[in-house]
Amino acid sequence: MIYAYAALKLGIPFANGAPNLTVDIPALIELSKQTKTPIAGKDFKTGQTLMKTIVAPGLHARVLGVSGWFSTNILGNRDGKVLDDPENFKTKEVSKLSVLDEIFQPESNPTLYGDMYHKVRINYYPPRGDNKESWDNIDIFGWMGYPMQIKINFFVQRFNFSRTNCFGSCFVYGFG
Repeated sequence: MIYAYAALKLGIPFANGAPNLTVDIPALIELSKQTKTPIAGKDFKTGQTLMKTIVAPGLHARVLGVSGWFSTNILGNRDGKVLDDPENFKTKEVSKLSVLDEIFQPESNPTLYGDMYHKVRINYYPPRGDNKESWDNIDIFGWMGYPMQIKINFFVQRFNFSRTNCFGSCFVYGFG
């Protein structure tokens, strides 16, 4: 929050690339209005959430059903160690679980997505270091219920906050 405050105080736009509430407090929102400085972002999605927001719309567009989606991030740095604790993981889990519901809308498509099992994990694995890896296993079904699987292994080398923001900035600037 201190970086957000400093940026807003100086009139520098602030984009939050982490999945937290850094600028979602009334004081910083008010400071943003006073300085006429834009604030944006909650998560630049560089792992399992990125894969979900790429793959799920394609499955939905092709009217392919999903019976299960298991995804995990493997982190070896302090982020992984902190998020390995179930209490610290709760907020992140809620945001990660909501992504597929927003895309698939199971209440509107109960035959395709109503019984979907969705599991999200973050695992601490010290040998991974600052690298970040996400694994997804997606159980889908097509015409006449024919079962299929998609497996994704996505790797980001030397993952750290500044590189995540750099990666995410491509999306911010590309659409801004």
